[in-house]
Amino acid sequence: MSPLAGRTLAKTTVHKFSATYVERLLREMNAFVASSERGAKTVSLMEIVGRCRLAALCHAFFGPSFADDIYDDLSCMDASVYPRVYRIPFYWRPSTQARKRLIARLSAYISQAKEDSEMGDIMIGTVDIFKANKLAPEEMAWVLLVFVWGLYANSTHMTFWALTEVLADKGLAARLHEEVDNVLHTHRDIGKGDAPCTTDLPALLRTDAHVLDGLPLLDSVIQETIRLRLIATPWREAVCDTELVVDAATGQRVMVRKGEYVMAHLMGTHWDERWYEQANKFVPDRFMSGGYANGQEGTDGDNAAQPKRTKLPFFGWGGGREVCKGRNLATYEMKLMVALCVHYLHITHADSDKHKSGPSSANPLPPRAKKRSIAVQQTERDVMVRLNLTGGGN
Repeated sequence: MSPLAGRTLAKTTVHKFSATYVERLLREMNAFVASSERGAKTVSLMEIVGRCRLAALCHAFFGPSFADDIYDDLSCMDASVYPRVYRIPFYWRPSTQARKRLIARLSAYISQAKEDSEMGDIMIGTVDIFKANKLAPEEMAWVLLVFVWGLYANSTHMTFWALTEVLADKGLAARLHEEVDNVLHTHRDIGKGDAPCTTDLPALLRTDAHVLDGLPLLDSVIQETIRLRLIATPWREAVCDTELVVDAATGQRVMVRKGEYVMAHLMGTHWDERWYEQANKFVPDRFMSGGYANGQEGTDGDNAAQPKRTKLPFFGWGGGREVCKGRNLATYEMKLMVALCVHYLHITHADSDKHKSGPSSANPLPPRAKKRSIAVQQTERDVMVRLNLTGGGN
């Protein structure tokens, strides 16, 4: 499926399903708003991010025939990945039934898809690949589950962390709001005359998949979040003898022989004070200007139009032939969620009314990360927020 994912999620093709994605995402967000208006004054930030994203992803990729709400089961399974991988007893058992339900739902979807034509275009090609490889229906469901989990997990946790940083810094929230406002004002000016005048973010997102391109602060917030929260340790096999330069000044080198494996400690690199000042601190505009912006790949992982990296190491999406296939979609989703939560839902921390100076010491923002996670740090606790719908979109 890797070549298909690469073509489907390429930067030039993501816009083909972005309108469908945005429409379903807004519908799910508005459901949270309606719930809060009916009496649930605070809502889960993780649910806003995870449930809304997952519903939009399933609708865009699987088509309207996949109507199941699989959020609870998928999040349960996601929480069990570390103990499963490292065989920690007992901790993963609650997810066993959740995984069985997910496989059953995906198997039913595949069986139904063979009988009707309401399957998403992306899944039509995927099922054709399954058939060409003579996979049994349950095997197809297992592959789809891995695919869905891959689309859901890392981006959900990254978006959660980005939004907790915004909640912790009212000044940052105001700056992001102003940056989106400037985009809306620009489109409002362009809309004069015969062209339609778009005045709110949801309406603009429905018509322009590239409206969030070129927002330097939003881009920097996403990249800084990835720098801080990525803990993946990718590995590569050397296909030939390779000499690595450890320290050019002292002449320190390491020879890697053909067939040996090299693992990259990405978190150690991204938190290295030699490269990043105050490396353990979230600096929202770190990648906006100056030395950090030079030689640095963009948040979408596409280096084609960027200067070559000269000093600062950033491996948010991996690299080489195995660079993350979903990086363009993930970047789009994270920017979309942060912009909508800040500008449209106008989320605020539930403790903000009680503690005018900021979050309480008992519930710090961002919350502490779990000591053990896979690929991206996971939070020890959820964050409760209030929604204050703004604008005229629906």
